[in-house]
Amino acid sequence: MRVSGPIAALLASLALGGCAKLTLAWANLDPHGAPASPLALGESANPGPITTVETWESERAPELRAELEREVYGVMPDASSARVISHKTLNEAAFNGKGRLEEYRIEAHVTFNGVTVAAGETEEGSSEHGFLMDVVLPSSASGPVPVILVESFCPRWDTLPDPSIARKEGAWSCEEGGFMTSVMHYAFGRYIATPPVEAILDRGYAIATIFPSEIVPDSKKKGLEELKRLAAGHQDQKTRWGAIAAWGWAFSRMVDVLEDDARFDKNAMIVWGHSRYGKAALVAAAFDNRIDGVIAHQSGTGGASLNREKIGESLKEITSQYPHWFDENYAAYAGHEEEMTVDQHMLLALIAPRPVLLGNARRDVWSDPNGAFRAALGAGPVYELYGSRGLDQARLVPYRPQSDIAFWIRPGTHGVVQEDWPAFLEFLDAHFKHERAAMN
Repeated sequence: MRVSGPIAALLASLALGGCAKLTLAWANLDPHGAPASPLALGESANPGPITTVETWESERAPELRAELEREVYGVMPDASSARVISHKTLNEAAFNGKGRLEEYRIEAHVTFNGVTVAAGETEEGSSEHGFLMDVVLPSSASGPVPVILVESFCPRWDTLPDPSIARKEGAWSCEEGGFMTSVMHYAFGRYIATPPVEAILDRGYAIATIFPSEIVPDSKKKGLEELKRLAAGHQDQKTRWGAIAAWGWAFSRMVDVLEDDARFDKNAMIVWGHSRYGKAALVAAAFDNRIDGVIAHQSGTGGASLNREKIGESLKEITSQYPHWFDENYAAYAGHEEEMTVDQHMLLALIAPRPVLLGNARRDVWSDPNGAFRAALGAGPVYELYGSRGLDQARLVPYRPQSDIAFWIRPGTHGVVQEDWPAFLEFLDAHFKHERAAMN
């Protein structure tokens, strides 16, 4: 059977790179040691080891953010804004009566060097602008609820499948049924498009989702064009932001809206992403302290896995296949990763002391679970500075969901499978359920 159309393009995109190449190798259960501590270096007036939270937050952390912007993700906006254009209820008894489904249309602006541009540009022939965020709240909620912010490969109507969700005319779906959907589920797991919504609602969590390609298209040509338009005030092409940074920025615009709604817990905003959107989730949390937790599943190169001494997807492979994801400086380090002054454990360190779950699979060597484990070890000194142990294990197993850096590895390959979400929910319950109980 010949396969064509958007789903075929999605499968090809997933299979060719971006942390999704399937391999029969097994992740080594005895990883190499941790990289150099993020506290040991510095270019500030006090370049010695960082010994206090105050010095970390005022001196070293800003240096690392600036360095990650310059060398990996591109420069983030000088200013941003978001406001709700419209807000309506779509279904008061969605998902077998377990959830209330709502939709927000959001207008967002981004500013670089004094030049402000609207995100989610109005489509030709349409009077509507901005982008849509769909949210489902548990019907049983009695107070502010924690919310899982989701960015996915698939459109919003796949993440929260309900006939009331608006879709663009002629828009495609990951969940149309038939042969191609069966192939995708076989290759990447039953939850690659749709999480177990009812189980999540039963546990007391809301879900908010956008389709990231409505902000920046996930394609070389259109993606680069939109990134250039959004960053019109930033003239340095080598450090212009990439899609990973822009998708991370979009998570923060979701927080802008959700924090203004008293039904959502301001202290329980958790970003979730798989693969490329796991990278975006980590970037969002590293640059936005309002994000309270992260689930970055199989985020790989440019995400949680170290650039140095890595296996699986190389820097050259990811930047060649996806030139719109990062800035040009990152691509220039291909083959010279040892010359980089930053690495991914520093990205994780910037999230401290907030809880992070790094999801992995043993046969997903393309995403380099060992490199992610080593990065988690490397972020440990900063978590310890805050009085946390961070990663609380010496090997890739066993899973400790209560740790502030939790490391989950299961059998299998790249994707989101049946056993992943119970592990994710264990992590969320360990870090956020007790806080809700104390509030109530």
